[in-house]
Amino acid sequence: MTPPALAQAICRHFAPYLQGTVLDPARGDGAFYDSFPDHLHREWCEIEAGRDFLHWSEHVDWIVTNPPWSLLPEFLKHSMTVADNVVFLAPLTNLTTKARLRMIDRTGFGIAELVKIDTPRDWPQSGFQLVAGWLRRGHLDDCRMSRLDNHAP
Repeated sequence: MTPPALAQAICRHFAPYLQGTVLDPARGDGAFYDSFPDHLHREWCEIEAGRDFLHWSEHVDWIVTNPPWSLLPEFLKHSMTVADNVVFLAPLTNLTTKARLRMIDRTGFGIAELVKIDTPRDWPQSGFQLVAGWLRRGHLDDCRMSRLDNHAP
């Protein structure tokens, strides 16, 4: 589960861009969902609560979540069919395999930003860089690299 302070910091980072409807497709305990700015229309899915994201069909403007990494390809593919902007908290290597980059390109998305994040201390320390990756429909420009600091409680 994502530490609430980390979800809050990620939502603060993207807050200037967030508008319309935002969906957390893997709500869990609500760390991201509860951190979405109040001006947004908020939606959620959580398989354990009987709301399977892979069956979601309504368009949303944004998806912001820590997806189940074991289902990242399925979540990514489906996210790009129902949203114009996708922010996933995941290891950089999981978002940038050749297959994932081809999928991103073929669906008309581009990587707008990769926000480097220190792995929370109580998570397994894999040695891979954790990022909040922003994928945006129609993005053809360069990818911005930034860093998220001070997300510890």
